[in-house]
Amino acid sequence: MNLDVLTLQAAATLVIVMSTVMYLLDTLMLKDGLPGRLWASAYLSGTFSATCYLAWLLLPDVYVAVAVGNGAFVAATGFIWLGCVAFNGGSVRRAALILTATVLVVVLAALAEGPQGGSWAGGVPFFLGNAVFAATGAIETRRGAIARRWSSSGLTVVLAVETVWFAARAVVFLSLGPDSALFRDVFDTRVSAILTISLVIAAVVVTSVLRANESALRGTSETRRLSVDANGVLFRESFEATLAIICSRAEEAGEGVCVIGIRIDDLKRVAVAFGPDDAERLALEVRAAVRRHSPTMALVGETDAAGLAVAFTTTPTTDVRRAARVLHQRVVADLARLGAAVVPTVGVGMALAADHGYHSVALTTRADEAAAHAAATGEQAFGLA
Repeated sequence: MNLDVLTLQAAATLVIVMSTVMYLLDTLMLKDGLPGRLWASAYLSGTFSATCYLAWLLLPDVYVAVAVGNGAFVAATGFIWLGCVAFNGGSVRRAALILTATVLVVVLAALAEGPQGGSWAGGVPFFLGNAVFAATGAIETRRGAIARRWSSSGLTVVLAVETVWFAARAVVFLSLGPDSALFRDVFDTRVSAILTISLVIAAVVVTSVLRANESALRGTSETRRLSVDANGVLFRESFEATLAIICSRAEEAGEGVCVIGIRIDDLKRVAVAFGPDDAERLALEVRAAVRRHSPTMALVGETDAAGLAVAFTTTPTTDVRRAARVLHQRVVADLARLGAAVVPTVGVGMALAADHGYHSVALTTRADEAAAHAAATGEQAFGLA
């Protein structure tokens, strides 16, 4: 059975529309965070793109639909990437500017060819734009908090397939042209529609799982669910949410806030040299030791797999340098008592609200950067970040 382009495009549009409607309904009911809203924007852009292509097939004279559809398609891929960046706690402002500029280039490239451009107007910028954003999205899914969710591997596969597909499509388009047998058989609109249906379904399933996970940790505006490990260390999302509340209350009360970052950066080398068991044992002991020796009322949370943060309020008489020095000494002493073949370098850094303001993310980032520098250089000055 041979299906024409119009039938396949209509089927792809129907799948995208249904997926978008279901995703948006869940987004509204869950009162989604930024990652979920960005992924919802991706599906909305995909719906708009599919509608534009369908309109062009029905009204070939409206060549503007191809240009707008290309831009919306690239925006859909870019929004998936932005959602992954937001899930990892990164700033999406610069990434959003890059995406906006790229979408404008893709649209203008198609418009520049005019009615003579046909269905492949601005094809190369369109192909490369999708390939680049799919590649950056795939890389982002293997970093930070999203990489620790097993379901993110599905999104990695989807974006990797899209990267290879559009990169190969661009190469064949430039080398052989859209009228070549290879392009018509492998990279034509019919094949693209079938691939789009498959990838959209897979992406909706994966992002729905990731969003549900993120929403459960974030909670709604009325509720917060805190998650801790066996040692009482808060997971990253819970730590950030709680620290934000502490910083707000401390600012109103005129109190200080100190965040101490603790980082070990030798675990990969330990795993290679002495085996993963030793590396895992050291990582668990670091978490337990930091929790054990931190101030009683301090928040202890993870920043990533190799980093921790300790946050507490301070008064003018609090000696934060001594607190950091004592914490470092006791953690190193506990690691030495393990009798492991090697004791990793433990880096400690600090950040104070008096210097960096009461923005919880900024405080954690500054302290973590100082701890990473200390772990890399071995210089334990316990100076401020």
